[in-house]
Amino acid sequence: MSMLWTLPCVMCVAAAAPAGPTDSGLTPMESPWTARYFSEHLPLAVDGGWIAIQVPLELVQTHLASSTERWNLNLDQAMSSSVSGWTYIPLTRIATAVQIERVVRGISSGPNGLYASPAFLGGTGQLPWIPTSELIVQFADGADLADLSIIEHDLGGYTGMHRIATDADSAFETLALVESMAARDGVLWAQPNAIWWAQHFYTPNDPMYSSQWALNQSNDMDMDAPECWDMTFGDSSIVVAILDDGIDQDHPDISQIPGADFTDEGTGGDHTTVCDGHGSCVGGCVAATIDNNLGVTGVAPGCRVVAARIFNAIDFFGFCFGFIETTDAWIVNGISWAANNGARVTNSSWGGGSPSSSVTSAFNQTRAAGVVHFGAAGNDSSSNISYPASLASLYAISAINSSGNLASFSTYGNGLAFSAPGEGILTTDWVGSGGFDGGDYVTIDGTSFASPYAAGVAALVLSADSSLTPDEVGDIMAVSAMDRGPSGYDTSYGYGVVNAAGAVAEVDPTEDCQGDVDGDGSVGANDLLAVIAAWGACSGCPADINDDGWVDTDDILGIIAAWGSCP
Repeated sequence: MSMLWTLPCVMCVAAAAPAGPTDSGLTPMESPWTARYFSEHLPLAVDGGWIAIQVPLELVQTHLASSTERWNLNLDQAMSSSVSGWTYIPLTRIATAVQIERVVRGISSGPNGLYASPAFLGGTGQLPWIPTSELIVQFADGADLADLSIIEHDLGGYTGMHRIATDADSAFETLALVESMAARDGVLWAQPNAIWWAQHFYTPNDPMYSSQWALNQSNDMDMDAPECWDMTFGDSSIVVAILDDGIDQDHPDISQIPGADFTDEGTGGDHTTVCDGHGSCVGGCVAATIDNNLGVTGVAPGCRVVAARIFNAIDFFGFCFGFIETTDAWIVNGISWAANNGARVTNSSWGGGSPSSSVTSAFNQTRAAGVVHFGAAGNDSSSNISYPASLASLYAISAINSSGNLASFSTYGNGLAFSAPGEGILTTDWVGSGGFDGGDYVTIDGTSFASPYAAGVAALVLSADSSLTPDEVGDIMAVSAMDRGPSGYDTSYGYGVVNAAGAVAEVDPTEDCQGDVDGDGSVGANDLLAVIAAWGACSGCPADINDDGWVDTDDILGIIAAWGSCP
């Protein structure tokens, strides 16, 4: 599974919760089982504290009451998964991997024939990964599909990637079917349509934090946002898709377009559970509205975000532990929808679990089609960048603090692309009593917020030249980044701290002489007079220095800042 990258101290209250799926203090046990990832077999551990059953919670007692003692099931502590029709059942005592297999197979072969799975653990975060009875398979052109029960053709719009129903009765049979399917003629790869868990990367702090240091501060360890805004606020046609738990669709301070929900909740992109709110914080880093006399601003306030809700946050016994839940199909459909609906950039502030062939393929194909993907590196202070940020099709982002140093919690390592502010970040929250602080804004930590800041800088670059490819956007961000650590590229800061003003200026070197309205090679009184003469609404005119559709005080400030001979 994956996790959303905020700080792990959300687990500090775990000891107070009842035993069961939330007991992440359990040491993962080695197991003989693996997860197929393209042609690789990745090792899976197993959690001996609980199992997953495909049956609604309200029917658990009916189907399993007679099996409680035999299989050590704690039905009184059973709870619904956020994936429709699934229930998590704690065991009354910790089981070994062998005992877990016996329990799962016993339930599956019992009189009610319920599909069951262990809580497999995979990826850098060792988070739950639960194979369902469905497969996702990538077929070559011309493959024979006649004997297959296809639920969803061309999943996410990706040709030949199909979601298939099987008659598997347990996770073990699903894993066996994956192997046999992978060996079949015309199959490029196969995997289960697994349920994932993930974790947000946040730790709320002081919601009344007085300034957004990430955008501008006296020590200049920031992204030079005001200097960028003298050139552009961003273009509203450039949309950043937030692949997350939704965004508050009615937040008055987030510039967004209507989102979509790919889970079973049907929220239209909005938050729904008491543990949601992460996506609103992420979205505000990119595109909180500027100059509206309200709250905060994003790094690319003229651009817009859109919620692609691919996760359900999990509320265990009244506690929000920062875990989220998803399926491969939800993620694939969310990525595809974002790309097909005009998003030029996506942000994934989650990771840590077992890689997925279908999700990797979706990221790779949309990157090839021109979408720029960003991912949070992780919050475990290790050198192992988490999936999916570890993919070559995403730019992995680490977090810095206000001193310009790598945040103590930030993951780093080979493959890191950039760093960005991620500690003490003041941003938007789910409005009202929802979210993290019971208000409309929150100060928060995590690579979850460094990643959207980098995504926002990419949106500003594309605002300056929408024809740029993902590689070109990355190159521009690399040469304009503020170098930190050892000179040049390093595994703590990547190519450096993303710099909004430097990146936009790099798009077109003539931008260095922005303000030369009359084109005489210098910025002076005549240019100032031209701005005054064009005062007011003036979309596309030379006097609109910051290209926001208006000639006003900001444009005069742009003239003054550029005063003198052009370089």
